[in-house]
Amino acid sequence: MLAAAATLGFAGSAHCIGMCGGIAAAGGTGRGALQGILFNLGRLAGYVILGAGVGALVGAALGGLPVRPFAIGLRLLAALLMLVLGLALLTGRDLLALERLGAAVWQHLRPLAGRSLALPAGIRLAVLGILWGFLPCGLVYSALSLAAASGSAVSGSLAMLAFGIGTLPAMLAVSLAGGAITRRFAGLRTRRLAGVLMIGFAVWTALGFLAPHPPGHGAAAPAPEHLEH
Repeated sequence: MLAAAATLGFAGSAHCIGMCGGIAAAGGTGRGALQGILFNLGRLAGYVILGAGVGALVGAALGGLPVRPFAIGLRLLAALLMLVLGLALLTGRDLLALERLGAAVWQHLRPLAGRSLALPAGIRLAVLGILWGFLPCGLVYSALSLAAASGSAVSGSLAMLAFGIGTLPAMLAVSLAGGAITRRFAGLRTRRLAGVLMIGFAVWTALGFLAPHPPGHGAAAPAPEHLEH
């Protein structure tokens, strides 16, 4: 779970630069390395909060039911979201309507962002980073599906932390270097590369979870009848 989430974050870094490079650059450029790090740590905190929430919700909904059948469905949903995201990157169309959804969500987050401007610089950037983590993103939704499949708040938060760490190298580089990286890697070629990576990762995710498990793996073996007598 953690390896899949971290790999998803790393593989989606090209998408992150194209979609969120401007936000990352605005939050870190010209403010020093520490401020850029705080901004991104805030983003990771937002992911952890989301992961804990979806993990806890699924765990509470299942109660004492087995987690695995639901986990398989959620992981296949993650693969489907990755596939749609990859196609959106290749075609240049907002297939998930994330731009409209993002505008609607930001209307609710904007007052919080405005109030954070009165906070000290370091805290302000961390709070803005947390709000950034809540903006709609197909890549984040895919990771949240993996986090939900864990069925617990702790595992869900760890899955989203692993995902955030996977995106950290690219986003931190953009925060520190600013528009130079964004202009270089946010073009059509990078977007297509990100689309191909997303589709490949979607196929890998689906095939990996659909593959049959070896007999006896992850399940208790039935007790032989002759030992009961």
